[in-house]
Amino acid sequence: MSTYRVFFRSASRIVGRHDFVAPDDQAAVTIADVLCDACSDRCDAFEVWSGDRCVLGHKPRSPHTAEVILGGRSQDVLIECEEAMQLSGWAIASSEKLLKCVEELRASGPPRARSEA
Repeated sequence: MSTYRVFFRSASRIVGRHDFVAPDDQAAVTIADVLCDACSDRCDAFEVWSGDRCVLGHKPRSPHTAEVILGGRSQDVLIECEEAMQLSGWAIASSEKLLKCVEELRASGPPRARSEA
């Protein structure tokens, strides 16, 4: 497991950032892409970094559907990340879409995840 940082962008400025843990670069990019989609009413692209190494430069978000299903720990990581982003104070924290995504993930998760939220 490694620590990654995602920067959320809107036009040419950074509107948010979040640190999270992922098993590898591919998982980190996938998580960042889903997070970017979750707050797409406030951002339109993202970057992923691991320390001072750029894993993925400026990438427009991929359109996701509500049917995106992530199993096990990945869904827990997304809920944790999205909740932390809501408390961050960055521009993305005011994303109404982000709030809706957190609520949907909590509702679709196992009872354990819902009761801990």
